[in-house]
Amino acid sequence: MNVLRVFTKQWWEQRVLRMYDSWRDPITWHVKATDGAPQNLDHFRRRRFCLMVTYKKNGDPVPSAMWFGLDNGRAYLRTGIDSLKVRRIRRNPNVLFAPSNIRGKPVGAVIPCVARLLPDEEKPRAAKIIIDAYGIGRKVYDKTVATVYEEAAYIEITPVALLEAEKAAAARQSRAD
Repeated sequence: MNVLRVFTKQWWEQRVLRMYDSWRDPITWHVKATDGAPQNLDHFRRRRFCLMVTYKKNGDPVPSAMWFGLDNGRAYLRTGIDSLKVRRIRRNPNVLFAPSNIRGKPVGAVIPCVARLLPDEEKPRAAKIIIDAYGIGRKVYDKTVATVYEEAAYIEITPVALLEAEKAAAARQSRAD
């Protein structure tokens, strides 16, 4: 192996991703939306990790255990701008979302949600929400492990039920005006 290759960001990113894959609970590859699941993210309170399932072009699920922050009925996550999950979200914003343990094993209801990649002007607010949820631990992670990513992408996760409720409220408001 070329010794210089060890010091590249690509090499480190590959190693970190392999480490995460080795930790993942095998059940994460088989999660489905929970029948009768809550329509909001209230059951995520006091949880440290979440499982987000994105989908490949062929429809195969890809689970990711992640840190998150909650605000106003939505969850916020951070990942690398060039990560595969970002590419999958661009192609298909429909995701499954559940509170989980560190290995991604769901510890609560799995909810259908929609993911949105945040524009640059919304990233500072999302970063603050995530850091506020974890404090010093997240700051240390961002300064060490997360530096393998050149640039961060922030993802907003919204339950489908919340989006439908907001759309219905907006329609009622427009009829009232």
